[in-house]
Amino acid sequence: MTNKLTLLFAIFFHLNLNAQQWIDKKYDYDSTLNVTYGTALNFNGSTDNLTMDIYTPICDDINHISRKPLLIWIHGGAFLAGDKNEMTNLCKQFAKRGYVTATINYRLGFIPDDLAWNCNYPNYSCVFATDSAEWYRSYYRAVQDGKGALRYLVNRNASLKIDTNNIFVAGESAGSFIALGIGLLDTISEKPIQAYASSNAPNPFSNTLSCEYCVGENFNGVNVARPDLGDIDGTIEPTSTTFQIKGIGNMYGAMFSDLLENHKVNSPKPAIYSFHQPCDLVVPIDSGGVYAGLSWCMSNGYNCYGIANTPKLYGSRAFSNWNTNNGYGYNIQDEFTTTNFPYNFLFGTGSCADQINNPCHAYDNSILRENNLANFFAPLVSTNPVCDTTIYPIGVISMTNEDMVSVYPNPAVNTININYSNFENSTITIFDMLGQKHNDEISLLKENTEINIENLSQGLYFFQIRNKNRTLKAIRFVKE
Repeated sequence: MTNKLTLLFAIFFHLNLNAQQWIDKKYDYDSTLNVTYGTALNFNGSTDNLTMDIYTPICDDINHISRKPLLIWIHGGAFLAGDKNEMTNLCKQFAKRGYVTATINYRLGFIPDDLAWNCNYPNYSCVFATDSAEWYRSYYRAVQDGKGALRYLVNRNASLKIDTNNIFVAGESAGSFIALGIGLLDTISEKPIQAYASSNAPNPFSNTLSCEYCVGENFNGVNVARPDLGDIDGTIEPTSTTFQIKGIGNMYGAMFSDLLENHKVNSPKPAIYSFHQPCDLVVPIDSGGVYAGLSWCMSNGYNCYGIANTPKLYGSRAFSNWNTNNGYGYNIQDEFTTTNFPYNFLFGTGSCADQINNPCHAYDNSILRENNLANFFAPLVSTNPVCDTTIYPIGVISMTNEDMVSVYPNPAVNTININYSNFENSTITIFDMLGQKHNDEISLLKENTEINIENLSQGLYFFQIRNKNRTLKAIRFVKE
């Protein structure tokens, strides 16, 4: 009995020690910005270039880098606005915990209404779609892009050191809709009927042409075509690599339909962490229309028209109740605050006026919610960390007494010098932070070797040193 208890204690201790690895912030990180992961047609038939930023935890020795979990953060903005840069801090905070993280841009916009919808609130007409189908179509395009971005990263798991069995997606607001879609919209029966071919829509009213998502778009005909939007996975970056989404972070998001009921056969169900406030004016925590509370505030306080042509959604509490009442079996952790929207414009916590400075479509405490999400994800990660977290200064790394390596100047412009005492039978190869090789192996013929880097673009790279077919060290340097 004592031996069994000792074994159980040892297993428990190991599991908790491993989980703690993904909570503590102990890594430095590198970043590779504005990486193009694909192109796709937007709501008006124009081609959008889709980019991402990637943040990778740093280990001192390339031989000691284990596979790492991947976490993609997705920005909000009602599918009409926003940018990946809004998620930069969260990417950095989880990279410090040992995740490879990425934040993505995706296709924005829908066909606006052909009516004026004038109001004394700036850009109010920008949230009016030609019909409710446009909201579904905008969401669906974004999910396709998110799935393509995930496959792009999975296809580079060898260079990024991603553990493809430990993938996580998270988002805020519309980004949460997308994150839930990436993880759960996985059967063709879940494709919204609105994502199939629809009748053409009339050109938008001229007062919407200055909306963020319409800038640069040409509406030359009498209407805008609405073709079938294609497969649920989209066409960006096909992959034959299998991967598993372990968890989803839902920060005040929702679903447009029940994505919990039908899950891909033989695919484990991802765990879901949800944070939401009942006084949310934009995404109701239960079921309701998009912008339901905001529309009430606008029509009661600003003399605006109520926001029209919005679809019904199912907020965090609604789909959590589906899971419980229908026995779907998902691991869902809910963190909901208590203040309901009082349907009062001027008075009380959560009223329209109060939410100017204290919005409920936001975090009550962003650091707390970030840490709670990290704690929720950590036990789900099965990757065994073996990374040496010692952080060395860029350019000087000690291996053994006879294997001292330095590079200078660093940063460098056109040439850079490698000083390596044990240079015999050694070669140098240059890689970027995505693992792409940028030169053939260069033999080191003397202790101090000058390398021409004039043809490299600005960014972060590393030299890989090999000695008698053995990789010894990767040394980072910056090309200016």
